[in-house]
Amino acid sequence: MDEKDHVTGRLLEDTRLARDLSLEEAARRTGIPARVLEGLEKEDAARLPGLVYARVLRKKYADYLGLDGRALSEGGRPRERQAHSSNGRPLMVEAREVSKSYQAEALTVHALKDVSLRIEKGALVAVMGPSGCGKTTLLNVLSGLDEIDVGEIFIAGEPLHFMGDADRTGYRARSMGFVFQGFNLMPVLSAVENVELPLLVSGAGVKVARGRALEVLEQVSLADRAHHRPSQLSGGQQQRVAIARALVNEPAIVWADEPTGNLDSDTSKEVLDLLLQLNEENDQTFVVVTHDPGVGSLMDRVIQMRDGRIVGTAGDPEEAVSGT
Repeated sequence: MDEKDHVTGRLLEDTRLARDLSLEEAARRTGIPARVLEGLEKEDAARLPGLVYARVLRKKYADYLGLDGRALSEGGRPRERQAHSSNGRPLMVEAREVSKSYQAEALTVHALKDVSLRIEKGALVAVMGPSGCGKTTLLNVLSGLDEIDVGEIFIAGEPLHFMGDADRTGYRARSMGFVFQGFNLMPVLSAVENVELPLLVSGAGVKVARGRALEVLEQVSLADRAHHRPSQLSGGQQQRVAIARALVNEPAIVWADEPTGNLDSDTSKEVLDLLLQLNEENDQTFVVVTHDPGVGSLMDRVIQMRDGRIVGTAGDPEEAVSGT
């Protein structure tokens, strides 16, 4: 089982909790319009018995996007004062001697080995290296999608390694956005419905969610495609919708896993130009996993990985990224 399958499996395992509810009751419990719920149910390959139970929908579709409506509890764990780099900018990400392993049948895979790094607020950072070197695992543990074996991870001073599942999920909802290589758009929903879904799952009102979704689609130059479904959009347009969805909650940091992997060179450049523009306008931190040296050349910093370790950085490792 590879890294992505492992995480996806964890996010989808809650489907066993399915129960029979009326569509109206599921809509009432989730705050998501019945028409949207019905569309999501049609996309459920597992064919849950009856109509989608509210908890299942929240777990399967909200966690899959790195989102959830539960509030983050502020009690019960220490909070470290947010560190700063030597130029005075606060650190958005700090990892200290992080290790992570997976069990693949009788084999233990050491995906990360004593990884330490620092990333400034507002930085554009690429994570590069050969397939299987631990890039996606690094993104998953830094974002709280997966737990670490040992070490410490701080996001804007918040200790992710002390948080339970509910707290990590809540923190992702409030502070993080995700962009995937495969877009992960719901085919039965329009562009604006895909973008507003994280807000609806997080408890926003329908009018507020729709207004914010249209605003972000305007920001990514897709306002005129708001009511088109993914099948009516080009690959580049679908990725723009995915980026808009990642930005709709105004996250402090965006994690992007091979965001140009399914795009041609011209479309890739358009998407990268958009990320650079958004970084400059919003001062958001972007961490991009990529195989493409062209992507790395546009970033402020590049982390090079091999065999689960950081083997080098380009940029200023003292101030932004350092690793062992």
